[in-house]
Amino acid sequence: MNPAHRVLRDRTAEAHARVDAAFAHYALRDRDSYAAMLRAHLDALVPLEASLTRRQDQSPLLADWEARRRLPALLADLDALDARPSILEPVATSDASPEAHIAGTLYVLEGSRLGGKFLARQLPSDFPRRYLDADQPSDNWRKLLEKINIVLYDSELRDSAVEAALSAFDVFERSGLKWSMKAK
Repeated sequence: MNPAHRVLRDRTAEAHARVDAAFAHYALRDRDSYAAMLRAHLDALVPLEASLTRRQDQSPLLADWEARRRLPALLADLDALDARPSILEPVATSDASPEAHIAGTLYVLEGSRLGGKFLARQLPSDFPRRYLDADQPSDNWRKLLEKINIVLYDSELRDSAVEAALSAFDVFERSGLKWSMKAK
């Protein structure tokens, strides 16, 4: 494990656990609960992906951004469930230093992709799964962590990336809790 990955993992572990807890109450085998979980992800993904899209020409970390984006897959799944909200209520996100913001946000979004692969296996076969089972080459995570380590070459940059990652985890946690209450 490289130094930047270790710092991000260790210093965001509690926030990651809170996100997992916020999403633990969704029943993936229940269509309405699954749709609510996807809506929670939509509320979080819209502002986070928008913050990266604005900067995609400014960073080597985003050279493959269009292939990494999952918003179109998420919208397609919500459409398939006839559950796409008409109005999005995006949550504000942090605007840390550009490279650190990108690194911290990508760390959370791409980590979510890995978790989604596990969750997709729990879905009934007739549920849409493009978002949770988003196709990516198997070594993308490792390559991203290598690039992040190069970009976060000093402790100040790592601190800024941790702040951006914590902000992204917070966006997911708040959205997960909000939609879990609506799903009940």
